[in-house]
Amino acid sequence: MAIKRSWRPLLLAGLVIAMLALAWLPVGDLDPSKRSNKPYLYVSYEVTGTKNPQLEDVLFDVQQRIESRHEWRLLDQPQDHAWTLNVTVEAADLLQLSGQLSAPTESDTSSSIQRFKVQGQMETFGALPEQYVKILIELVENGHKAQSSL
Repeated sequence: MAIKRSWRPLLLAGLVIAMLALAWLPVGDLDPSKRSNKPYLYVSYEVTGTKNPQLEDVLFDVQQRIESRHEWRLLDQPQDHAWTLNVTVEAADLLQLSGQLSAPTESDTSSSIQRFKVQGQMETFGALPEQYVKILIELVENGHKAQSSL
């Protein structure tokens, strides 16, 4: 005697699993800042004063250190939901790395801008980018935590 097998229970189980999977996926109406737990960051770089190959090397070092970090998602264009960082390298008496960090403007109308600076003798140009990025990481993480808790 042959047993008659039905595909109907398997089809229903597959349909239920597919519906649950679709219900679990985001529907696309989330803000970009809510899609990730990492903050978004847009960075612009500038060397002020006399163009010096050593200053260009310092700027390149800062750029590589920022791009290699995993704490944030880098953007090509400035956006409302992203932090904005302006990096400036200059040398007068001291080598100076300046930063102006602006908080995302989508959540409130008041913009928060933090300025920070790392400076030292020209001989210490190798250590300054590391200190600069450490300060940047701390500022972005603390600001992102403060915004997330609101």
